[in-house]
Order: sequence, then C-alpha cells, then structure tokens
Amino acid sequence: MTRSMYGLALLALAALAPAQDMAPPEELGKLSWMFGTWKGSVHMNMQGMEMDADMTVTGKMEGMFARVDTVMDMQGMKMVENGYVGWDAKEKCYKSWTFTNFSSDPRIEKGQLTGDTFVSTSEPWTVMGDTMVGRGTMKKLSDTEIAFVLEFKEGDKWTKAAEGKLKKQ
Repeated sequence: MTRSMYGLALLALAALAPAQDMAPPEELGKLSWMFGTWKGSVHMNMQGMEMDADMTVTGKMEGMFARVDTVMDMQGMKMVENGYVGWDAKEKCYKSWTFTNFSSDPRIEKGQLTGDTFVSTSEPWTVMGDTMVGRGTMKKLSDTEIAFVLEFKEGDKWTKAAEGKLKKQ
C-alpha cells in the first residue's frame, strides 16, 4: 500500500468513527462566575504567625478544564499556583490538580458546588516538609466580589488559616 493510499484509508476510517463530543462538561460552565481576574487582601494565621497577603486569582476555560492561577504575596514570599479543574462524571465531583512553587508534589483535590459556594478538599500532600490536608472555599457574594477561606485539618477539626474577599478586576 502506498503512503497516499494509507492516508486515504485512515481518513475514511476517521469519517466512519462515531463523533466524540469535545466540548467541556457543562458542570465546568457552572464555575464561570469564578472566571476573570480577582484581587484582594487575605488575612492569614498559620502556625501562630499572623500576616496579611495580597492575592490574585485568575480563572478561565482551557480546553476540557477550568484553569485557576493564584499568586499570593506575603511578607516577601511569593506563592504561585497553577491548577486545572475537571469534572469526574463517574464520581460526580470536581477534581483538581494544582502545582505550586511551595511543593514538588501536585495538590489533588475533590470538590462540590452547592449554589454559589465551591468547596474543595485535598488529599494529604507535602508542602514545605509538612504533610497536610487542606480545604478551600470560594463563595460568590456578587458578580464583582467573592469570599475565600483556606482551612487545614488538625486531628478531627478544621482550623482556619486564611480568609479574605476578592474583587473582580
């Protein structure tokens, strides 16, 4: 078979194959209120250290995933995170994989959207030498303001580590 005949055969097979829906899952569209750039100040209390941090969150659709990039400037340290959120139809939950400059391991989370509140809980992951479980909550307050809360699990309870409001830019 010549190369051109082989190519024609592949094209014919592709035309006969059932079409695959390449649109993102509609559940990701329910997160669209998070898309855009958001900025604000976050008050942090981690291991007895209190500080304020400037936070910028940028959300957008990227293929079959929602991409969420976060930058926090806190007293001379800059935390940068790049994450992808997808929808797992079998488990009926959002799943995310976030990469940060504070850990060589990605943070893997599962989340749910209830009304205008998105809550995502991580699997145990190692950051700066400590293994922890985190929970992040983003709540739509209006079209131009969202609330952010970060908690860490300590034993059987959740301890608030950061909280603030972000305004849409």
